[in-house]
Amino acid sequence: MKKTFFITTPIYYPSGNLHIGHLYTTTLAWVFANYKKNRKYDVKMLTGADEHGLKIQQKAKESGMLPQQYVDMQVEKFKSLWKLAEIDYDYFSRTTNKEHKEVILNIFDSLLEKGIIYKGTYKGLYSVSAEEFLTTTQAKEKNGKYYHPISEDELIEVEEESYFFKMSLFQDWLLSYWKNNENFIFPKQIIKELENNFLDKGLEDLSITRISFDLGIKIRQNPKHVVYVWLDALFNYISALNYSLENDQDYKKYWENGQEIVHIVGKEITRFHCIYWPIMLKSLDIKLPSTILSHGLIRDSKGIKMSKSLNNVVDPIYLIETYGPEPVKYYLSTQIIMGQDANFDEEHFKLVYNSHLSNNFGNLLSRTIAMFNQTFDQPVKYKENELTDLERDIFKNILETKENYNKFMDEFKIDKAYKEVFHLSKTLNGYIDLTLPWTLKENKERLEVVLNTLFNGIYAVTCFMNSILKNKTKLAIKQLNIEEINFDLIGNWKIFDTTIPLKGKILFERIK
Repeated sequence: MKKTFFITTPIYYPSGNLHIGHLYTTTLAWVFANYKKNRKYDVKMLTGADEHGLKIQQKAKESGMLPQQYVDMQVEKFKSLWKLAEIDYDYFSRTTNKEHKEVILNIFDSLLEKGIIYKGTYKGLYSVSAEEFLTTTQAKEKNGKYYHPISEDELIEVEEESYFFKMSLFQDWLLSYWKNNENFIFPKQIIKELENNFLDKGLEDLSITRISFDLGIKIRQNPKHVVYVWLDALFNYISALNYSLENDQDYKKYWENGQEIVHIVGKEITRFHCIYWPIMLKSLDIKLPSTILSHGLIRDSKGIKMSKSLNNVVDPIYLIETYGPEPVKYYLSTQIIMGQDANFDEEHFKLVYNSHLSNNFGNLLSRTIAMFNQTFDQPVKYKENELTDLERDIFKNILETKENYNKFMDEFKIDKAYKEVFHLSKTLNGYIDLTLPWTLKENKERLEVVLNTLFNGIYAVTCFMNSILKNKTKLAIKQLNIEEINFDLIGNWKIFDTTIPLKGKILFERIK
């Protein structure tokens, strides 16, 4: 039986167009999913849309559409972007799905019966844009008015009947869980931030229904109440797997009995996933995910937060259509340190493209095959007794790169993993400069050793790059004339003993 790996993006709010931050999150999930597939895991990936709430109701009205028509239109935009970006997924979770509604009502009923949910009155501050209740201490105050600390939208005062979730019951358990499961949250410094900002003050019970709007799942006990965003949205991760429904084999396989469950979220919604979500799962005695990965924000080239009013928003569709989906995904996944904020600069993107993909990986492949074709019409074989220290160092480097790459990818340090890959590719180009293969045409025995060494190194780099550059690496493998991308073949130095590499198109044309 294969080990399972279930990875999710947040379900995105469809009140506007998706931006580069959404593409970044989804790319990360997709790359980790591909990596695990290459490691022979049984992998599932989820993305989707969170389609309830006051903001959607308002946007639909502004557009002159019914809410369902509006979200249907927006969801198609999302799916079009993922298709354009060549990002495939297994589940597209929608909170308007009939099955999701049934799951949420089952959960609500169960928690009400357990006494973990109770009815009361909510009075306080509310952010329409963030769909979030805040205390006065969490909000920013200016001239007697309160504003959201991140979006800076003005908060409104709300007083209404609501059902509450007893978060306070689970605070000690949560702190203990974080302490005893050190890989649960990445990066680890987030735990201290969450403790300082939320838990040290004491967890407040969470309002989980609203009566001031009706776009949502109406509870059976009191239909004027609709389930409010976080109970509704967070459980999408298991409603998509049919938790509590008759046809629940995916839930049992990928969650209940699954080996790895990973959520990738932006830091602005980290606290909901790291505080509310574990507590909600614990309240139902459901297994917790293995890891919650929190990434930083992408700002413009000057480090300023992107916004329409500043006209500094980077359009992911423009990037993909201009440079192609794979270079964009390569840049986003390898050039940003997981957990840290980053600036997006198009000139730096071009520099990385030319340096890493065109001049390095692409050029390495094309020049090696060209040198082979100039001299050989039969395979170049691995001959251990003819290796020099140069080749032994290269083969050692390949195996060390594989070990380090797997280690860093398993730790979700994707930038470090691909520094290792880039370094190997650079080392192979340096090996060409040292051995000068074009001068060895009269010494075929030595040239054969050099080219076989290069082909083995290129095959390893291609395998690593396949987690991001799926289409380009297929072309590379076709040129190498090897049947498959298989991590297990890295280190089998005889894989080129029976194959003749073929000349093909340049993988990455240089950007001028």
